[in-house]
Amino acid sequence: MPGPDPAGTTPAPVVNDGVIHLGDRRTARADRQEPPMGSRDEPADTPEARLAQTIQAMYLSRRRTLTDPETAEAYDIAIDAFTLIVNGAQARGGLRPEDHDLLQRMLDTARRAPTIL
Repeated sequence: MPGPDPAGTTPAPVVNDGVIHLGDRRTARADRQEPPMGSRDEPADTPEARLAQTIQAMYLSRRRTLTDPETAEAYDIAIDAFTLIVNGAQARGGLRPEDHDLLQRMLDTARRAPTIL
């Protein structure tokens, strides 16, 4: 587990078995009373926020941060590349439509990590 980042905060630990369940959605956002995380409207304990924190911890372990605009741009390019791979797998018949849709939703969520932090 990486240590504190340069700002002095400690990255969130990976949840349970290392899997962050994105389907673990709560009811309407307006019903939530938790404070927003960072400057965004994402409470710190949502699956999306935990995913963002886990990805951030991966970057921090390599002395990088998704809050840096250049790093965030490179991360976005990597998500684009992975999306291309997933779309190619579907086009070649390697993914069922429902599997492709699930992976695409997961990538869309992961893409938002820099904006959630």
